[in-house]
Amino acid sequence: MAFGSKYFGWLAAMGIILAGGWFLLPVGYETLIQWMAPLMGMYVRPTLVMVNILLVNPLTNPVMAGIWIGAGFIGGVMAGTKKGGFVVAFVAWIFCIGMAGFCLIQMFMGGVSLGTFPPIPPGTSLVDILSIPVIQDVIGGIVPMIAGFAGGGGGLTDIFSMVLPLLVWFFVPVVLAVIGGIIGATVRPKE
Repeated sequence: MAFGSKYFGWLAAMGIILAGGWFLLPVGYETLIQWMAPLMGMYVRPTLVMVNILLVNPLTNPVMAGIWIGAGFIGGVMAGTKKGGFVVAFVAWIFCIGMAGFCLIQMFMGGVSLGTFPPIPPGTSLVDILSIPVIQDVIGGIVPMIAGFAGGGGGLTDIFSMVLPLLVWFFVPVVLAVIGGIIGATVRPKE
C-alpha cells in the first residue's frame, strides 16, 4: 500500500503539472510554436511546455506557483507521510527535468532545418513572443546586468548576480512542491 500510494501520488502530481503547463501556456508561446514548428518539428510544443513549467519564476507568476503547490499538495495527500510527500514532489520535479531533456533531444534528433526562417504567422507579432514570462524575466535580468558592466563593474559579484536568478528559477518550483507535499501529507487523516 505504501509504494502504491506514493506511486499514485506521483502520477497525480505529474498529471497536475503537465495539464497545468499544457493548458495554461501563455499566448506568446502559441505564436512561437506556430513559427518554429515547421523548422524544428513536433517536439516544439512539449519542449516549450516543459521550459515554461521549469523556468518560469513562481515568485512572480502566481499561476505556476499554484500549479507546483497544488501538485505537491495532492501528491502529499496521496502519499500519506511527510517523507512520502517530499519524495513525491522531488521525484515529480526530477521527472520534469528528464522530460524536458528528452523533448529537447528529440527535437534536435528530428533534424533542425535552420536554412530559412518562415515569417511570423499572420495575425501575430513579435510583441506576442516578447510577452512570454520567461523572456520577460530574462530581459528584466539582462538590462541591470548590462548596466553593471557598462558602469565598469566586474568580477565575481557580477557572475554571482547573473547565476543567482537562474538558481532561483530552477529551485523555487521544487521547494514549493515539497512544501505543498508536506502540507498535503499533514492534512491527510491518518488511518
